[in-house]
This record gives sequence, structure tokens and C-alpha cells, in this order.
Amino acid sequence: MPTTDPGTRPVRIAVLARRPLLVTALRALMAGEPELEAVGEAASGPQLLHLLDTEGPRVVLIDDSDPGWDTGDILRAVIQQTSREVAAVVLIDQCADDTLLEYLWAGADGFVQNDAALSEIATTIRAVSAGHAMLPPPLTRRLVELLVRRVPVRAGPHQVPTLTSREREIFDLIAAGMSNGEVAQALVLSEKTVKFHVSNLLRKLGVRSRAQAIVRAWDGGVLAGRQSGDF
Repeated sequence: MPTTDPGTRPVRIAVLARRPLLVTALRALMAGEPELEAVGEAASGPQLLHLLDTEGPRVVLIDDSDPGWDTGDILRAVIQQTSREVAAVVLIDQCADDTLLEYLWAGADGFVQNDAALSEIATTIRAVSAGHAMLPPPLTRRLVELLVRRVPVRAGPHQVPTLTSREREIFDLIAAGMSNGEVAQALVLSEKTVKFHVSNLLRKLGVRSRAQAIVRAWDGGVLAGRQSGDF
């Protein structure tokens, strides 16, 4: 049985799903992970938005396979309704390239494939709650290839605000997958200073998450000089 520091508050999670087997599996996951706490299950978009108001989850978990809602609309509604930062994880099956980008722009912070182990879902929830962007390796490869193809067409010298040398340095490390703590250690800065620069980066790029920032930068040519293997 996993253990957690009694002084650490569990990650509060709201679930939007109706498939009985999935709901049962997610209940078992939450029950077996002391650092995760299910605060409610929704069977519709309005029910999920109500949970956001009444329960204040840190993460929402959305089943993209259900025809009862449009995941992109749900993600946008979550962002519009919450003043606090709420991370969103999407459980996906088959996702077209344009849909993947739409979900990132709409506010998704992480993706988990429907056939993933419960431990992978738990890992993704923990990661996005800590501010990371999480994509399974097959989706990461597809996203990199898609963005590399799009850059020559859409890149422009004035599409993305100019970053300072320090912001660019920090952004390159974030794009490589480093957490704020790892960036701070690599650059010999305080984590508070790194958080300040990351906040400025997100504000300048007009995005709310690291995942969106990376997409925005690729699309605007900020990372055009990087090789796809460095993503």
C-alpha cells in the first residue's frame, strides 16, 4: 500500500466519465492511492462544472471516448469557470492530430491512453498537479512531428513575443521536460526565481500551461532551431 507524508494534502480529483468499467477502475485507483482523493464523479458537463464550484478539485479527469460531451468544449468551460489553476487530464483512445492540438490549446495538461495501466493514470495525475505536462510516448512523437511540419508554414518573426535571454534559457529547459526544481538546480537559481520567470513566460505567450507554451513556441518559431529529438 502506498504511503504519503501525513502533512501532505492529497490531490483532489473530479472525474467526468460514465462507462461503468472505467468508473469502477478509477474508484479502485483512488481508493488505493492515499495521495489521491476523489471529490466527485460527473456524468455530464454541467455536473462537472458544479463539482468545480462545490469541491474545488486540483485535477479534472475527462473520458474523451464518451459521445455525451465534446472534450474541447469541456476543457474551455473548465478554464473559463475556474479562477484557480485546475489541471486537466484527458483519457483518449484514437485522437486525430488536429484534435490533439485543439485539446492542448483548450487547456489539457496531460493525456493518458485508455488502455494504460492504472499506475500510469496515477503518475499523470501527480505530474500535472505539480505543474508538468504529460503525454504518453506515442503521442509525444506524433506531436513533435506535427509541430515540426507546421513550423515552416506558420512561423513568423512577430508571432511570438520576444523572450529575454534568461527566459529563453529557462524555456529551453522546460521544453526538455525539467521541473521548476530541476531548472533551478541546473541554473543555480532559487526555485522562487524560476517560478517568477515561468509565470512571465506563460503570460508573454498568452497560455496557461507548459504544454500550451511548448505548442505556442513551436507554432511561432521560438523553438524552430531545436531538433525534434530534443523536445
